[in-house]
Amino acid sequence: MELGNVKQVKFPAIAGWISILSGLFMLLLFNINMLTNYSMVILDYFIIFIGTGFIFAWPAIFSKNVRFLGLWGLGISVFLLLFIFVITFLGWIINPFP
Repeated sequence: MELGNVKQVKFPAIAGWISILSGLFMLLLFNINMLTNYSMVILDYFIIFIGTGFIFAWPAIFSKNVRFLGLWGLGISVFLLLFIFVITFLGWIINPFP
């Protein structure tokens, strides 16, 4: 009976950790982009890692035991989307035609 519970919790936990790791890796790429001003680093991998974070967060959110992993992964992904759009909008306000 306990073996069934272990198998049931395994996939949502792995999905939650993948979501968190993809968000943290995207934060790393974004910091590299901000420090080096090399914009192609983040544009190549942005959709892949944010999409991975969103997709793998949902199985973890719907699992009762590892819900915090899914919320962390989803929170990092939403933060990155919001931060990048806000920074882009503020940069466009300051200098709309470079």
